[in-house]
Amino acid sequence: MGLHRTAAGIPVIVEEVPRSRTAALSVNFSVGCRDEDRDNCGTAHFLEHIMFKGTRKRNARQFSELVEGAGGEMNAYTTKESTSFHVFSLDETFDVMKGLMADMMTAPLIDEEHVELERGVVLQEISMLEDDPEDYSRVLLDRSIWEGHPMSNTETGGPDCVANLKANDLRRFFEGHYRPPNMCVVACGNVSAEDVVSWTERTFDSLPQAQRINGRTPPSPKACTKVFPKEGDQAYVELGFPGLPGKHPDRKALTVACIILGGGTSSRLYQTVREDQGLVYHISTFPQSYTDCGIVDTFFSASIGKLDQVMRTLAKEMSSFKDQGPTEDEVRRAKRWIKGMLVRKLEGTDSRLYWQGEHYMLNGELADAERSITEFEKVSREDVMRVINEIFQRKRMCAALLAPQKEGEAAARRMQSLDF
Repeated sequence: MGLHRTAAGIPVIVEEVPRSRTAALSVNFSVGCRDEDRDNCGTAHFLEHIMFKGTRKRNARQFSELVEGAGGEMNAYTTKESTSFHVFSLDETFDVMKGLMADMMTAPLIDEEHVELERGVVLQEISMLEDDPEDYSRVLLDRSIWEGHPMSNTETGGPDCVANLKANDLRRFFEGHYRPPNMCVVACGNVSAEDVVSWTERTFDSLPQAQRINGRTPPSPKACTKVFPKEGDQAYVELGFPGLPGKHPDRKALTVACIILGGGTSSRLYQTVREDQGLVYHISTFPQSYTDCGIVDTFFSASIGKLDQVMRTLAKEMSSFKDQGPTEDEVRRAKRWIKGMLVRKLEGTDSRLYWQGEHYMLNGELADAERSITEFEKVSREDVMRVINEIFQRKRMCAALLAPQKEGEAAARRMQSLDF
């Protein structure tokens, strides 16, 4: 495994696994929905779709036939801060997939006909998100805690913006962002580092530099409680706290803290709220880091009549966690659980590809599983205790409730009296 650079300075991460029968390649760009303004929100995600509609050499059907004929798969995803295009194939057909990736990344068609056809698909995706209350409640938390900042943007964008985007808008966005130095290349499996670096140089080194280098500014988190109306008798609740950016030294301790509080079926919140009292089907706490900020969110859904009881129980558990801290056994168990998840996740070529790409885009460095495990092992009970009291402050909490309006607003008022 190594980090290389092309003659033009493009970072190339290659993990050679000679015994593997597969090969994987990703081209990652440091552009996501936080790099969009109010008038073009959803552009990065819409462009991700359009990139698969054909190039100046091949149409979409030819792409599909070549990919599947090579025993491969081609896909992409867009996040708040990055966009990744990736291919997986047999090692014997890796050259085919590299050729298709080069074609897509350097000569996408992006014409008005395809934009009009795909617009309906993207609008349907937005509608599907709003129909999934668990996923949509996280969108509402982002919208609330980062209100007024691009971090509040949704990856899919809003229907009004998407309805007005034209092919020229997407093309300008592509030419302005999807170029060096806003990119890195990752390859894993039965591949040659020399070959992948050479391919990257031939494909990307001669491209014009990106017109826009992301000038991001960190958000100022809001502490508020907002109710978003939804008919029915269920409340979907996201409780958010400002978290830690990717390179923060306490990030590992925060992960351990979140595992203990609400990371699995043995966590404090799951055992108390779900197992002991039967108030919810699921409750979880999860930290998410970005380049210059972070968020810790606790999610649960409950019948509106049980919402007050859930919140009182949750506040009591938070208070106990902050006052007494975790036990040594909880810390040991959480670290072992994290180690198990990491080791299992990295057994597949595809998982290693994702991990390397995401880690580099977040931290600007090579990911190292053994180093990560060692850093988690060093986390002490005192580290967890310190980060708990720094992060889980009631005065910094932002709550987003997707619930019946009248009952939700009444519950939100009662939440103001809770403390921990």
